[in-house]
Amino acid sequence: MDNNEQGIEQPTTRHCPTCLNPLPAGTRRRYYTPACKAEGWRRDHADDTDRQPAPRKTPTPPPAATIRDCPHCSTPIAVVTLLAAPNVAQVDTPHNIR
Repeated sequence: MDNNEQGIEQPTTRHCPTCLNPLPAGTRRRYYTPACKAEGWRRDHADDTDRQPAPRKTPTPPPAATIRDCPHCSTPIAVVTLLAAPNVAQVDTPHNIR
């Protein structure tokens, strides 16, 4: 007497819904490869129009090398004012041109 006559069901061969390759027997896998799983997800969610893409987090650019915070008052100052005497570091403007 074979198994079918005893009422025991034969395991059916399952196939990947994306590439239709047979899946290994005795596993719980649904997709053949991770690429098949990604393609299946894209197919299942193709008509999700209400989903918004996650915003990309871009790093804050570092401050310009010539501008730093004053160690005493924490206001931005030009690096040249830390390295040079105040009279040399002063920028000439139309009202104080020599």
